[in-house]
Amino acid sequence: DTVFLHTTHHVLQAAPIEFSTGRSKREDFADAKLDQLSFQEYSEDYPHVKYTIGFGGRPGGPDFYISTQDNSRYHGPGGQGHHDLHEEADPCFGLVVVGHKVVDRMHRRSVATVGKSGEAWDGKDVPITSIVSMQVL
Repeated sequence: DTVFLHTTHHVLQAAPIEFSTGRSKREDFADAKLDQLSFQEYSEDYPHVKYTIGFGGRPGGPDFYISTQDNSRYHGPGGQGHHDLHEEADPCFGLVVVGHKVVDRMHRRSVATVGKSGEAWDGKDVPITSIVSMQVL
């Protein structure tokens, strides 16, 4: 049970939150020792282009995001200067191969609600999309 929180203009952020109750499941991940990546690895062979999937944060996990544009500049090497090791990058671990129209529709909803091109967001009325089904290949 995971939801997408539509809070930014360049990614769709997924978080371990129960849709029906709003309960964060981050503690469940921590208890299972799955709350962060063991190694923060990035490969230039897998850049953060549109429809790729990456882990957010340092160290990454359990949140992940789908890039809605080429995010090599933001999430590639040197793109996150506010972290201790700013030359590191978010690991990119997947690609949406089917469902681009769904991702695009979710992104349009985000931009319409949160603000165009990253305008300030007041933290109210976050659109949420629940993941009902997905297949990992």
